[in-house]
Amino acid sequence: METPAFTPSEKRVLLVLFQQHWENVRHIKNERLSFTNMYCLVAAGILSLLHSVRGDLLLEFALLVFMTAFSVIGLLTSLRLKVELEHCLNRIEAIVAATPLQVFMPPVDHHGALTRLPKFRWLFPWFYGIAMFGFVAIMVTRLVFK
Repeated sequence: METPAFTPSEKRVLLVLFQQHWENVRHIKNERLSFTNMYCLVAAGILSLLHSVRGDLLLEFALLVFMTAFSVIGLLTSLRLKVELEHCLNRIEAIVAATPLQVFMPPVDHHGALTRLPKFRWLFPWFYGIAMFGFVAIMVTRLVFK
C-alpha cells in the first residue's frame, strides 16, 4: 500500500485528529469504569437496605423501581459509549492506515481467527441488562410472594 504524500499542514491536522481520538478513547474507558463503580456501590447499598427493610412493601418496591431505572440508564449509557468508542477506534485505524506507522500501533481490532482479541465493549451493556432483569425479577418475586 502506497502512503499518500501529505503537506506539512495536513500532517499537523492528522496528528491533532489522532491525538484527540486517542484521548477520547481514554476518556470513554474512564467514564465507563467510573459509572460502573458508582453503579456497583449504589446497587450494593440498595441490596443491603432491601435486606434490612424486609416487610415494608412500598419501600422495597420503590428501591427496586429505582434500581431498575438506574440499570436502564446504565444500559443506555454503556450502549452510547460503545458506539462512541468504536467510532474513535475506526477513525484511529483510518488515520494510521494512511501512514507508514501501522506496525507501531497496539492491537485494537485485529481481524482473522488467530489474531482476533475478544471485544469487551459488549460486557458493560450485558452487565446492565442482566442487572436490570435481576432487579425486575426481585420486584416480581416480592410482589407475587407477599
